[in-house]
Amino acid sequence: MKKNTAILHGILFMFFLQISTAYADGRRDLNFDLFEAAKKGKSEQVIDLLEQGASVKARDRFGNSALLYAVKGGYFDLSKYLIDQGADLNLINTKGENALMFASRTGNFKLANYLVDNGAEINNYSLKNITALTEAVYGGYIDIVQLLLQHDANVDVVDNTGKTALIYAAANGNLELIKLLLPKTGNINQKYGHDLTALMWASGYGHIDVVTLLLDAGADVNLQDDRGRSALMMASEKGYTDVVETLFEYNAESGLKDNEGKTAHDLAAGT
Repeated sequence: MKKNTAILHGILFMFFLQISTAYADGRRDLNFDLFEAAKKGKSEQVIDLLEQGASVKARDRFGNSALLYAVKGGYFDLSKYLIDQGADLNLINTKGENALMFASRTGNFKLANYLVDNGAEINNYSLKNITALTEAVYGGYIDIVQLLLQHDANVDVVDNTGKTALIYAAANGNLELIKLLLPKTGNINQKYGHDLTALMWASGYGHIDVVTLLLDAGADVNLQDDRGRSALMMASEKGYTDVVETLFEYNAESGLKDNEGKTAHDLAAGT
């Protein structure tokens, strides 16, 4: 009797295992279809797939959910619907990116604002140590930068190349962004790869307004990078005379030498 019961239990186990496997495979296919529909912004198809059993919490091999794809595509109504259905707006993918980072990267203020209002993590860092603020600054999206700063975004996060939001803004010569970031930064002289600073970047690209703003805010005019080059040397080599004159007004030292023994005058003369 016990033997027959054990056999029956074994048969039932195999039967339910087959059903469970088939169900899991079916759910998996539905979820794959859900990701594709979300990527394309097909709201009606997304609704239909969820009603069939697709999961709003499902993730693909990249760690992306339907919500992440919807936000990445800029589909506001679909993104809102998925959140209403229980999608985690702070879910991160395998790169450490969340929905707010995608909205900030694409300059979608409406989505970014909605995500923030509904509890999105402002200072989430990706695996490259990039934040939503970094994304918005790099893209030059002033409205999103203002939004994030109003919600205490960390200005001084250093990414894996050593750059901060201020350095990106200085390199792009974006005066308005720099004016927003300067009151929030605790390190105007942050160095990144090759020991470059925001002032060096701005000087080397001839962004005179940015140079003046940084100097007024206390940027160190005589710092040198790993080649021994100062902001004055960089501006002199490129022939940005207005920048050179301004740097001198803020006590730039003309006698500094780089690793090859050259001064700003030597670089200006091309020697």
